[in-house]
Amino acid sequence: MSYKNRLVVACSAAIASLALTGTGTASAQTSIMIEEIIVTANKRQESAMDVGSSITAFSGSALEDRFILSPEDLAQNVPTLELAPSTHGTPVYTMRGVGYNSDAMAVYPAVSISLDQAPMSFPILAARSLYDLERVEVLKGPQGTLFGQNSTGGAINYVAAKPTDEFAASITAGYGRFNEFRAGGFISGPLGENFGARLAIDSRNRDEWQDNYLPGRNDENGEQEYFAARLVTEWQPSDRVNVMLNLNGSTDDSQPMALQLTATLPSNPGAPFDNELVASFAPDDSRAANWSIAGAQRYPDNQILTEASTPRGNRETWQAILRVDWDISDTVALTSITTYNDYTQDMSFDLDGTETEMLGLPNNTGSIEDFHQELRLSNGAGGDSALRWTVGANFNSSDVAEYQDITYTDNSLASPANNFIHISGVNNTGEMETWAVFASGEYDLSDNLALKAGVRYTDTNNDNSMCNQDNAADQNVTELFVILSGLLGGRAVPLTTGDCYSLRDDTLLSQSYDGVDGGRHNVTLAESNTSWMVGLDYNLSEETLLYGNVSKGYKAGSFPVITGSVLSQFDPAVQESVTAYELGFKSTIGGFAQWSGAVFFNEYEDKQIQGSDLTALFGLLQLLDNVPESEVFGIETDIVMRPSEGLTVTAAATYLETEIKKYSATNVFGELDYDFAGNDLPFAPEWSFVGDIDYRVPLSSGANLAMGATVSYRSSVDAYAAGSVLQVPDNGVNRWSDRVPFEIDDYALVDARLAYTFASSDITLSAYAKNVFDEFYVSNVISYNNAITRTVGMPRTYGVAFTMNW
Repeated sequence: MSYKNRLVVACSAAIASLALTGTGTASAQTSIMIEEIIVTANKRQESAMDVGSSITAFSGSALEDRFILSPEDLAQNVPTLELAPSTHGTPVYTMRGVGYNSDAMAVYPAVSISLDQAPMSFPILAARSLYDLERVEVLKGPQGTLFGQNSTGGAINYVAAKPTDEFAASITAGYGRFNEFRAGGFISGPLGENFGARLAIDSRNRDEWQDNYLPGRNDENGEQEYFAARLVTEWQPSDRVNVMLNLNGSTDDSQPMALQLTATLPSNPGAPFDNELVASFAPDDSRAANWSIAGAQRYPDNQILTEASTPRGNRETWQAILRVDWDISDTVALTSITTYNDYTQDMSFDLDGTETEMLGLPNNTGSIEDFHQELRLSNGAGGDSALRWTVGANFNSSDVAEYQDITYTDNSLASPANNFIHISGVNNTGEMETWAVFASGEYDLSDNLALKAGVRYTDTNNDNSMCNQDNAADQNVTELFVILSGLLGGRAVPLTTGDCYSLRDDTLLSQSYDGVDGGRHNVTLAESNTSWMVGLDYNLSEETLLYGNVSKGYKAGSFPVITGSVLSQFDPAVQESVTAYELGFKSTIGGFAQWSGAVFFNEYEDKQIQGSDLTALFGLLQLLDNVPESEVFGIETDIVMRPSEGLTVTAAATYLETEIKKYSATNVFGELDYDFAGNDLPFAPEWSFVGDIDYRVPLSSGANLAMGATVSYRSSVDAYAAGSVLQVPDNGVNRWSDRVPFEIDDYALVDARLAYTFASSDITLSAYAKNVFDEFYVSNVISYNNAITRTVGMPRTYGVAFTMNW
């Protein structure tokens, strides 16, 4: 049966069952009514149960109760939302099998993130935003018409808590495993007539949690240290005007996670490669890892390698959001959202999971300056209208710069044939400008039926400048490329320190070289697209909504930030598109249960993927590529029940089938013209499930006791296309601990919590445990030249917290 036929059959069954539940509803006592969550999926406030699309939403209290304190925690609580860390610390979001796996600092995502509807153009900008929130909205499926391109998988909107009409304050202090100290809280209230403010902070300090498993290595890694603050002010100069200013900042000196080595694959099997330098492979232990020792001990004469790749972190993020809402009339409102983001980093990563410098990143610096302006008109200011519309325009400008020193002193590339090269500099800058116009509306065709439609035109211009350069004192790389240029018939132009050395070629396939000229590789990627959606909402009864949507969304093209021997390896991957079909329902049953579900089918074109290029000069290198055709089919459902007073049960599950329909390219092991058709998309678990139970008991003393547990399950996934079938080649040189390294096994996590609130309701003592059974699980597997490594999830953690409210 085809995906589309499955879509029809599954939805027909769901509609039939809902017709039965919608014919009559039992009365429910107010004491067990489910809390209504208001969302802004359509850029206006509505009940989540009234929006005809798939949404997972958490109130601020639910986030606090479940100890959802980070994006990783959020992903574990949403089926089909995957968050994989990369080698360079850039989070990789995937939703419903749609994502973009890239480790560069400033790359457009497939799942967009915003704060109070202000977009954070790159995922790294949102790393420390999940605190003092009114709610979190996770919108599934393409959201291009209202949230713009780069939301082909979905959108996540953080909604910050706003100033209160009266004085309020809260402080939380916690202590947990690995000597983790957590402190946070807020103070809020009016500062004058029609003017209020809210100041919130969040900070965490934790000792190292990773142990070096090599004999004689007693060092540790994984220290966490960050501080974040948010100031929100709200001013109402008149009954028709509201001005909100949101200022955010964070400093993060946390150490990047150290990797676990699972295989070594010398890019040049014939070159000298000392396997004895490579440590034994990591055990299946969350805390076990290995990383480079301080470079001063091994490379005392090399200034660049003095720090080597010992994990080091330093990130600073600053953000300002100015929102003005003006009710022009009783029915028409103007909204302006102005956003400025500023981000800098100075990081060091170990890329190989060994104490050697087989692959290291001792210097990874970068900066982002991002400006975004949105203006929109809507008739959402007041009154009831059969037509609800929104029209607007956006402008976005981003200046990004990233520099990397990639070291490979103990790599097979550092051979006599390659002039003992051992370090490459990657210098990348980009200037992106995007503007868009959009319109969205809903029209009531009858009392029960509404037509929805939206469209957005987007124009993007991405000016990228790439340079691979040699800043080492010995200039071995520069010397090698000048020699190669002459041998290949190109211009052997003398190069000096800091010049770009990559070979100029007409096409990669023809290997027609034109030498090197020392200049930067400047490329402009100009793209435009029109995203759209149409749909119908049908109220089967007052308690049951049926909906159907068809939409198309786009993700902008991207440039790689890599080392490349020829300039064509720096060429971008072009924009991708998803055409999505979805049928779903939402039903409130007797006031004590909410049940929703959806069946969806996505046609995916030109999916951007991290591919491989087998070069004659340096073996396997990375590039960006496009998968011409792929498909996603899925079924999801979730239910929230309050069967009795104080007891809430939540369950959500998703089933996914993904398939690459057409794609032939070099695979991650260097096999040319490999046919990927029939394989799964990366990070698309067939099954994902989240269940939660929360029970609150009033005690005779007037105090309250709350207890709960959450279980999260993910079936196995591929980290790379065809990851579940590709085996490490047995060529007599390669070594591995897992012959099929890119298949990530399934896992289940259990969290638990307990809270006691005193009779005064001002003080709460709580305890929590995450990953209660200390499950070992892998979150990503990365292939990088000579090494295959993996990132793992946190071991069991636990702690206590004290909260006082005023």
